[in-house]
Amino acid sequence: MGILNKNTKSESASGQAAARGQVMGHRLLATLNEGASAITRLVVDPVDGSLRALKHAVRDASGDDGPLDRLIGEDEIVRRFDHAGIRRVHRLQRVRSRFRLREVGLFQQYVDGPTLDRWSVPHGNAVLQVMEHLGRAVAHVHEQGFVHGAIRPRHVVVDHQDFPVLIGFGDATEHGVIAEVGSGNPGYSSPEQFLGGVLTARSDVFGFAATMAAMIFRNRLAMDHAHELCAADWIDLHREWVGELERRTTSVGLVRLMEQCLHPDPTKRPIGMAEVVHRLEEIRRLGDFEHVAFGRRVA
Repeated sequence: MGILNKNTKSESASGQAAARGQVMGHRLLATLNEGASAITRLVVDPVDGSLRALKHAVRDASGDDGPLDRLIGEDEIVRRFDHAGIRRVHRLQRVRSRFRLREVGLFQQYVDGPTLDRWSVPHGNAVLQVMEHLGRAVAHVHEQGFVHGAIRPRHVVVDHQDFPVLIGFGDATEHGVIAEVGSGNPGYSSPEQFLGGVLTARSDVFGFAATMAAMIFRNRLAMDHAHELCAADWIDLHREWVGELERRTTSVGLVRLMEQCLHPDPTKRPIGMAEVVHRLEEIRRLGDFEHVAFGRRVA
């Protein structure tokens, strides 16, 4: 773990110092991410002084238990994983008021580094190495019978040794669950997530490739009005993505891999992350992706 200082940009684009105070008995240092149902903050453990990423959800005035249940479910899923490339969970803390659950806090490993959208890319091979490591972490998720469901640059933290750690398991689900229609994230989610299809490892293969495409394009995949697209629209978009990749890189192997991983039809994507990682290793060995120019701007 690195030393936190005022110049650290860790885990999120915000990295802003939180108002001085405490939450769940821990001193606040900064806000790492503000999601729709929970806020992740950097806190200090009062016992040993260690840093923790605390994902915190509070029941709102409407009395909706959804955000609390979502965080409890995330804890149950992540505890099944044992991989260096997946953020560890330390403990779950519940706070009750008049016998009713009022707030939930998930204390997690703090990774000192930027999210992938803010990582300074040294060269093409570095991107391949990071994606290979990330692919192995995603493969571990699949081996346990789960789908991450939300792979994107802001859900990958790169530490000071350029090692990626996968976070953001709020949308994780068991393999084979039917997605809610329109539940995808434009730019990164697979077509089946928008269309209400079955979520499998191949859905994450799409998200993984979309994340890598964002590193190359310096922007998310173009899929305007994704919630309204039909199958024919996705095929047209796929053709545009492949054409753009061919213009951005001379690596034929990478273009062909991305073409398959981003295919609208999940049955035409690689069956799992092991194959994707192996092919990335071969592309890196050939060295034809090394001199691609990268920027840091990723939406």
